[in-house]
Amino acid sequence: MLRAGRWATVIVVALALAWPVGAAPTPLPQASPGIDQLRQFLQAVIVHIDIDMPERRGVCTGWVGWTESARSAVYTAAHCFQPDARYRVTIGTENILSAGFTKWDALDLMALWIPRGQLPVLRAWKHMPDTPFRAMYMLTERGNGSRLIEVDIPRVYSEIRFENRPAAVALPLYSYPGTSGSPIIDLADGRLIGMVVGYLDDRPDIAAVVPAQSIYDALIAATR
Repeated sequence: MLRAGRWATVIVVALALAWPVGAAPTPLPQASPGIDQLRQFLQAVIVHIDIDMPERRGVCTGWVGWTESARSAVYTAAHCFQPDARYRVTIGTENILSAGFTKWDALDLMALWIPRGQLPVLRAWKHMPDTPFRAMYMLTERGNGSRLIEVDIPRVYSEIRFENRPAAVALPLYSYPGTSGSPIIDLADGRLIGMVVGYLDDRPDIAAVVPAQSIYDALIAATR
């Protein structure tokens, strides 16, 4: 069973926005960045999302994946959605209230629209590696806050299947409530390989990850 923290319930979308042409990530070639350069870049594009509800609050992670002159799209996990909630996206020192959202429940993917443009974006992606690799992602842990960490991934645990997240694959990395929505980057070239959407029941060291290929396919389909 997949556990996605307190936000595991999937809610029917209440608002659907048309996806603009060019909003999907693109598999563009890029030079391999250094670790320090990559950390600096990820600190700029990975965001903290506060979910404010009348009597409680939650936290998720996300990243800026598309931008234009006056607005941008922040990608995160769809199970972060809660009815009657407001979503405050923190970019640097600025808190920005989301102006709408689009959800793909089958992928556990959501885009939050924010009224800020010309932001740094993470768009280059790649297929999930089939050989060992080293990854970086934003881990959120109660009492320790959020921090970028590096982890060696020996392989995808293809023998594990998630009944309530069929699009996800299992990777040996830690995930706690609040980590959902974090992008996972291959340190070899700085490209997106997937997004954390939860973890195996009673095994926070095995994360459920939606591959970047699946995200790309969904966003491209939305532009047609």
